[in-house]
Amino acid sequence: MNIDPDEDPELTLMKAMGIAGFNSTKGKKVVGNDAAAVSIKKQRQYRQYMNRRGGFNR
Repeated sequence: MNIDPDEDPELTLMKAMGIAGFNSTKGKKVVGNDAAAVSIKKQRQYRQYMNRRGGFNR
């Protein structure tokens, strides 16, 4: 690897790390992004506190 003293040090570092550049994925199809999970809401089960055998103040 040749190091040119006139070249930008940030560009040199990016080349050394193998980074070509940064792009945005806005409006583009991203592979593997279609997997999702669904939140299923269960009906609540309530407990009876009044008018039960144990009474209100247990």
